[in-house]
Amino acid sequence: MKKFLLTIFCALTAFCAMAQNGKVYTEPLVVTINGASTEPQQTAVTVYDNGDGTIDFELKNFVLAAGEEKLGVGNIFLKKLATEEGEDGLQHFSYDGPLAITAGDAEGVDMWIGPQLNEIPLKLVGKMNDNKLFVTIDITIPDQVIYVQLGTDDFPREGNIYTEPLVVTINVASTEPQQTAVTVYDNGDGTIDFELKNFVLAVGEEKLGVGNIFLKKLTPVEGEDGLQHISYDGPLAITAGDAEGVDMWIGPELGEIPLKLVGKMNDNKLFVTIDITIPNQVIYVQLGTDDFPQPQREGKVYTEPLVVTVNGLSTEPQQTAVTVYDNGDGTIDFELKNFVLAVGEEKLGVGNIFLKKLTPVEGEDGLQHISYDGPLAITAGDAEGVDMWIGPELGEIPLKLVGKMNDDKLFVTIDINIPNQVIYVQLGTDDFSTSGKVGDLNGDGKIDIADAVTVLNIMAVGEYKADADLNHDQKVDIADFVTVLNIMAAQ
Repeated sequence: MKKFLLTIFCALTAFCAMAQNGKVYTEPLVVTINGASTEPQQTAVTVYDNGDGTIDFELKNFVLAAGEEKLGVGNIFLKKLATEEGEDGLQHFSYDGPLAITAGDAEGVDMWIGPQLNEIPLKLVGKMNDNKLFVTIDITIPDQVIYVQLGTDDFPREGNIYTEPLVVTINVASTEPQQTAVTVYDNGDGTIDFELKNFVLAVGEEKLGVGNIFLKKLTPVEGEDGLQHISYDGPLAITAGDAEGVDMWIGPELGEIPLKLVGKMNDNKLFVTIDITIPNQVIYVQLGTDDFPQPQREGKVYTEPLVVTVNGLSTEPQQTAVTVYDNGDGTIDFELKNFVLAVGEEKLGVGNIFLKKLTPVEGEDGLQHISYDGPLAITAGDAEGVDMWIGPELGEIPLKLVGKMNDDKLFVTIDINIPNQVIYVQLGTDDFSTSGKVGDLNGDGKIDIADAVTVLNIMAVGEYKADADLNHDQKVDIADFVTVLNIMAAQ
């Protein structure tokens, strides 16, 4: 008998604990009856998780308070409301149907009018997270339209905050850069919301409040630069901000204005330009700077002798590195970085030659052939010891490139025509072995002791040949000899 009673006691205890296991939200409640609203009153609501994707909703002892007067309505209890996660990350629920309000038990309330109404039509819409609840309830009874709002629809959202310098140009005159925060919210559906809150023009100690720029459902597109690009072109209503020390916000007074936004971003940096046109004003906003660090890419590095011929005079060969990036779509990018003309101790910086989306074509010789014929803007390099880069000063110049390559060797010629100069660049040598095999140094189609002896001969005379530099350490030595022997042993 004791064991039986103990079992019943434990079951009752578990049931009571389950019944009381609800999440209590305390939110301001405002009731509007036929257009007249009460003052907000802090009200507790309990939400019970049923563990099956539904909740029970309880607004207990619903009381209308006007000063010292209290009018009891009763208990609103809705069972088995299905919840669904929205794009905003909140749990949404709703109810539309009849409800019988039951009497409450709050002290100081003598009468509960809810039970006297019998079943009434009620429509409830709500959303919540672990910390906050927002619910609206519409009740329609004869001669009364009752609207109940519990909580406020200002859920905080987690977004990526970018702090960037903001410069505003109005009719050509620009402000000093001021550090400004922008928040980008990921909606989880491939779109973002963009928020520039408390946009203020600061000139010295003076502050002119503009307001909040909030754009919803922008669709980022990944560009070739690996960045997410966004844009908007349409009307916008700027809302008032809430920053301290700003007495007036001019944005809301403008109504809807035409706004054009173009931007790009990654996880760490944002760059946005905003064009706003209003009567007698042309406003241009720049947020951030367009100096994103280039993403690290792995490419194939070829080190070849480079000879430059200018108006018939040639430099001595200098070992130069070129990187070829495979884009994975049948095209390559070609980069000759920090192109420098060296004459003895003197160095003349030319810059970076970067060609995108070249399409290699396999030739009858088994090599990949590439070509380019068009304009090119040479950018400044960053090599140490070079004070000036002449390439950027030339603007776009006509350039013709022809090349071929395999996994081990590259040969490229570049023709550049600028006023009073005919420049011919040769990178590498056109002595690809017919076999194309690494280690076949004499080009007889096989790798044997003769190729190992070739390495020794090159070492003996102190020459450098790229084909014999099998470990690509910029020298021909015993390590390359051993590499040939290892290739022979692995055949």
